[in-house]
Amino acid sequence: MSRIVPLFFLLAATVFETAHAEEDSRHVISLNQAMVMVLETDERIDIQRHEADIAGMEINRAWTIISPRLEATGAYERPEEAIQFDGRDVIPEETWRATFTARQPIFDGRVMPARRLGIALESSEDHELANTIRTALYEVVQVYYEALRAQKQVSISEQTLDLASAEVARAQARFDTGEIRRTEVLRTEVDESIARRSLITARNEYQLALSDLSRRIGMPADTLFAVKKPDIVPHAETHDLKALYSLALDYRNDLASARARKEAAYEERTVLKREDWPTLSVEYNHRFIDPDSFTTRNNFWEVAAVARMEFWDGGGRRISRVQQERRMDQAALRIRELERSIEIEIKRTLLELETLEENLETIRKEVDLAEENYRTLSEQAGVGLATSLDVSTALNALDRARTELAQQQFDLEVAKYNLEMAIGRFANELILGEE
Repeated sequence: MSRIVPLFFLLAATVFETAHAEEDSRHVISLNQAMVMVLETDERIDIQRHEADIAGMEINRAWTIISPRLEATGAYERPEEAIQFDGRDVIPEETWRATFTARQPIFDGRVMPARRLGIALESSEDHELANTIRTALYEVVQVYYEALRAQKQVSISEQTLDLASAEVARAQARFDTGEIRRTEVLRTEVDESIARRSLITARNEYQLALSDLSRRIGMPADTLFAVKKPDIVPHAETHDLKALYSLALDYRNDLASARARKEAAYEERTVLKREDWPTLSVEYNHRFIDPDSFTTRNNFWEVAAVARMEFWDGGGRRISRVQQERRMDQAALRIRELERSIEIEIKRTLLELETLEENLETIRKEVDLAEENYRTLSEQAGVGLATSLDVSTALNALDRARTELAQQQFDLEVAKYNLEMAIGRFANELILGEE
C-alpha cells in the first residue's frame, strides 16, 4: 500500500528546502563582530558618554573661580527736585551713571578641591561608561548564544525528523509484506508529523532569535545573516572564591565608580569648608557720570586690592557642611554594600558554573545511552522483537536528551562569560579600546 502524504507536508518540505538555501547564502556574523557593532548602536552607551563629558566640565568650572570678571552697571537718578549750593547743582535734577569693573581673583581656597572634585566626578562617570559598555556587550552575548541554541535546535529537530521518516519507511515496508498491522505504521506517521511540527517551531524560534540579535546590534530587521559558535570562550584560571573576589575588587567598574563618588563627596565637603576662607582680588573700576560733581568725577578710574571674609551667613554654610558629612557616610555605606553583593554574585555565578560543568558529562552519557537504546530498539523492531511504541518512546527520549545537552552546553559557555562579568574582566580589550 502506498503512503499518501498530506499536501501540507509537501508544502512544508518545500519551505524547509528554501530556508536551507537562504541560510547557506547568508552572511555569517561572529560574536566579536556583533559586540563591535553594538558599541555604535546602543543608545545607553551614547547617553553615558554625554554624562562623562558633562562631569568632565566640572574640572573647567574649578578654574572659573579665579578667572577674571568683567561687569558693567548703569543707573539713572532723578530726585524730587535739584538741590543747589552757592549757585551750583549739588544734586542735579537728572544724573546718568555707568561703571565698568574688572576683577581678578588672586586667592580663593576653593580652587584646588573644586578641581579634584571635578576629576573625581569625571572618573566616576568614566567607570560608569565602562560598566554600561560591559553590560551592553554581555547582553549581546546572551542574545547571540540564544540564537546559537536555536540554530542547534533546528539541527536536532532535523535529525529527529530524519529518524522518524526512516521509521515510517521501515514500518511501511514491513506492513506491505504483512509483518505488522496498520496501527504500527500510523504510530510512526504520528511521530513523523510531530517531528515536522517541532522543526517548524525550531526554525521560527531561530528566526525570532536572529531578529532580536539584529535589533540589538542595529541591523535592519530584514537583513539575512547567520551566527556561528565562537572559537574561543573565556576560561577562569581559578575557581577559588577569595582569589576571584580579590580580582573583582580591582576590576569592577561599578565599585571603582562608587569609590570615586566617595572621593567626590570628600572634596565637596572641602569646598564647602573653604567658603569660610578669606579671598583676595584686584579690582579696576572706571566710572562715567553726567553731570559730574566736585566729589564724583566723570571718566574716572581707580584700582584697589580687595580682601573679603564673611564671618556669619545665618548658618546656611554650616547646614550644608553637615549635609555633606551625611553624604560621605552614605557613599561609604554604598561601597560596603556593593562589595558584599559582588562577593555573593561571584559565589552564585561560580556555583552555577560548577553545577553546569558537573552535569554536562552526565548529560553526554544520557545522550549516548539514548542513542544506543534507540538504535537497539529500532533494529529489534525490524525483526519483530520490539513494537513501534517502544521505538517511538526511544526516539522521543533521544530528542529530549539531545535538546537538553545542547541547552546545557550553551548555558555552560554563557556561564563562563557570566563569571568574567562578575569579576569585571569581561570584554576588557573592547572597553579599553573604546575608552
